[in-house]
Order: sequence, then structure tokens, then C-alpha cells
Amino acid sequence: MLQLAQQFRTAWNESSLLAVTTWCLVALSTFFGPLDISSDAETMTVGLDGQVACKLLIAGMAFAVGAYGVLTSASVRQTMTTLPPVMLLTILFLVLLATPIAISGASMAVALINVAYVAFIIVALFTLGLRGTVTAILVGVTATMTLALFFYVFVPKYGLFPELLADGLVVNRMSGTAHPNAVGRAMVLGGLATLYLVRKGTLQLNVAIPLAACFALAAYLAWSRTALVAGAFGMCILFLDRLTSRLGVAAIALVALMGVVGVTSIYATGQEDHFVGKILAKVSKSGDAEEITSGTGRSEIWAKGISLIANRPIIGHGFNAAPILMLEFSQATHNAVLHATLAGGVIAGALMACLLLWNVFLIFGSEHLLLRAFSAFTVLSCLTEDTVLETFPGPCTIVWLMCIFYPVLVDATQIDMIEAERSQRDQAEATQAESGFFGRPGISGTT
Repeated sequence: MLQLAQQFRTAWNESSLLAVTTWCLVALSTFFGPLDISSDAETMTVGLDGQVACKLLIAGMAFAVGAYGVLTSASVRQTMTTLPPVMLLTILFLVLLATPIAISGASMAVALINVAYVAFIIVALFTLGLRGTVTAILVGVTATMTLALFFYVFVPKYGLFPELLADGLVVNRMSGTAHPNAVGRAMVLGGLATLYLVRKGTLQLNVAIPLAACFALAAYLAWSRTALVAGAFGMCILFLDRLTSRLGVAAIALVALMGVVGVTSIYATGQEDHFVGKILAKVSKSGDAEEITSGTGRSEIWAKGISLIANRPIIGHGFNAAPILMLEFSQATHNAVLHATLAGGVIAGALMACLLLWNVFLIFGSEHLLLRAFSAFTVLSCLTEDTVLETFPGPCTIVWLMCIFYPVLVDATQIDMIEAERSQRDQAEATQAESGFFGRPGISGTT
């Protein structure tokens, strides 16, 4: 990973110890945030053990970096007064109000940890920029992928998640480092980050291709259908400019033509019912098409979540209430808006919906490919999963905060210019090294 090492050296040389510390904390948060190594499908609870102690230590260091940034940087303080950070902090404040009657004793701690990461991610964006932040995220999810595949192959006791379906059917999915859905989301984000860095010239193809292949394999083994669909959507957005080119349009037209011909032949032979049923059965975990057509039980989960919200519509149940109140319903609301509403009440849910609408705007209105792709993934994933506002912010929450904060950063234009200069300098140094002139006196490295 020569390019990633070069990013690390650049951060050390140009941005001092703060940048290196911030970069390391982003990478560590990405890895440790969702980390939950378990030998079976246990109830999702929060207790003090070695893993949680590491997470608390990292969160404490992130708090220190965020507090330092708030105290020393006027730009950080001004950014925190813009609308997206204020809306998110309001959600967390509403959750804190529910502390005296919260279902889980960890609710206040989770809210405060997320507050710390609001400031920390803003400092990270100012210090590292988009490219530096996404590089740290990529390193974190790469570590997750490596450990998950290791457990899956060599220690199945920890690497396999036995999911119980209808009629007693058990489907084994790759977990290793967390629940398969969390692993799948991390793998998809790793793939998107890899492709983005390839487009920006930070990663070379000889590194990116095997890395992307490993992410794809891990995502398939985790078999989170929401993550796979959201990742495909994000990839389409990432390469939207290529898809709308002459070659891209021709390729899409060819695929569409082949699809029309195939569907026509199926209907002509009267095999449409058999074909549709076979496809639905193929993408379901149990092999039963009814699993897909019924929304994989999401409607019942959402109905239960809404009924719990109706009991406390103004002041919510606090964070980590779902694993206790929804024990028979996958221990989660499986929707980001319902997740925020259950924790902080209907006002918190409305604010979360507004933030996701901001993500929708960024998909088509942002000038940054990375923000567009990550926002596309986040919006689609949040429809059926508690993707963001995790107990300990991991890759999904960090990516989401990066997307909603970066467009409102004070002096963001200057950050873009600095990143552009760094990119040009890195490319010039790489060209200089390849030409055999690296280190020779009198050679400037420019043409």
C-alpha cells in the first residue's frame, strides 16, 4: 500500500502531529466502532469488556482532538453553528433529555460519544480534507475485511453468523468482526472508497483491483442485501459521468436491448412465472420467494417500532432501547428515522428526516464525487437499517457525518485548493520517481 503510506508521510510532514493523530483516530474508529467479536448470535447489549474499553479509549481521544479544534479554531466553531451540525446536535440533545427515563443505562454515554464525534469529524475534515479522511476510512475497513475473512476461513466459530429463518432453517453468513449487516456495509464502503481513490489517482490499479475484489468477496459472504443494493447505487452515482458518456450510453443501450430480448423470449414461451419465482428465490436467504415479497419482515418490525414511539412521542426511549424493547423483532428498528425517533422523540425523527433529505440533495447537487456516492449509499441503506448514529461511530456514521458536514465547512474552497495542490505534487513526485530522476540535484520534477 505504497500510496497510503505516502498519504501518511504527507500528513506527518505538512500538517504536524495533529493531522497524524486525527488520521490514526479516524482509521481506528472505523475499525473498532462496530467491532463485536462473538462466537454466536448473542443479544445486542453494551457491557464493559476489552473491546468496549478500546472503543472508549478511542472515543476519549477523539473527544480531546475535537475539543482542541473547537477551542483553537474559529473555523471549526463557525462550522458547528451551521445547520447540519446544529440539527444533529439537537437530535442528540433530545436523546439526552430522555436520560432519566431511558430504557438503557448506556443511553447518555452513547449520546455524548456521538456529540464528541460531531466536533471530531469537523476537525478531521479541516485537518485532512476529503482525500485524507477517506484514506483513513479505507485503512480501517481494510483491517475489518482482513480480520473478518481470517475468522471466516480459519476460525468459523467466530467467523460465521448462524441466522435462524422460518421453519428452523439456519443460514450461515460471514460476521467475524460484527453482525453480518454491519460487515457488509463496511465492505461496500471500502469498495466505494477504493474506486474513488483510483479515480483521484491516489491508488494504482495493481493495488486497487485486488483490494476491490477482496471487498466484493467479503460483501458477498456477509450477504447483506441492503448493503449490496445501496453499494450498487453508490457505484452508479460515482461513475455517473462515465455512464452518461458516449461509450457508457452505448453499453447501457446494449444491456437494455439484451434485457428486452430476453424478457420477450421468456414471455413468448410462457415461462414468466417460473422465471420470476426463480429469481426471487435466488436472492432470498431461505430460497423462498415470499421472503422478498413480504419485505423480509420489515413491515412487522416497523409497526412494532411505531407502536413503541407512540408510547413516548415527545421524549423518546433513549439510545440502545431497541435491543431491549424489540427483542423479538431483530432488536432494531431497521430504519434510520425510526431509530432517531425511538431514541429522541418525533422532533428528533423529523430532524433526522431533514438530514437525509440533505443527503438526497447532495447526490445530485454536490460537485464532489465522493459525497455523491457516499450519500447515495447512506440514503438507501438508512431506509431499511439503523445505519447511522451507532453506539460507537463506525464507518457508516463517520461517512455520513463527512457527507453532511463537508459542504458547510467554513473556507471549504481553500481546503479544496490545498487538496488539489497536494494531488498535483504527489503526481509530480510519482512521475519523477518513475522517470529515474528522483533525488537528483537540479531536477524540479515538473514539466
